[in-house]
Amino acid sequence: MRSQLAIKYPLRAKFLISMVVILAITIQMLIVNSLDGNFKISIYVMNILLLLFIVGAITVALFRSAGKPKSLLLEPEKLVLEGKEVSAADIQGVWINERWYGIKLKRRRIVPMKLCFVLQPRQSAGEPELLQWAEEHGIPVEQRFFIRWM
Repeated sequence: MRSQLAIKYPLRAKFLISMVVILAITIQMLIVNSLDGNFKISIYVMNILLLLFIVGAITVALFRSAGKPKSLLLEPEKLVLEGKEVSAADIQGVWINERWYGIKLKRRRIVPMKLCFVLQPRQSAGEPELLQWAEEHGIPVEQRFFIRWM
């Protein structure tokens, strides 16, 4: 069985809202620290680094969600996603959390960012094909919460 599914990395509203709140707090701290008479350069540098991390995380999340749909190829003994091949023997399970699908690898603690996706809404046959592929390879499919990094 070889089939191709259209997937998308959706926009994560809770993540973006929390990052914007932390960004606002960090900017406020930068302004207050720069106006303070007891100016500490180390705290200022740490705030700048935190600010850069937050802006980077927001940028990555926006670019991932705004991109074109990607394709997930279900091949006989492997999955191919964006040119990366994942052997069926390396997969611990397919986890479903509401509309999110995560492919948990045996050697990882969390679901890798690239293996976390939603199926395109107009592709109704996508879920049964993915679940059938997992069943054929003895990969458990569970409805459960899983941690997604960024």
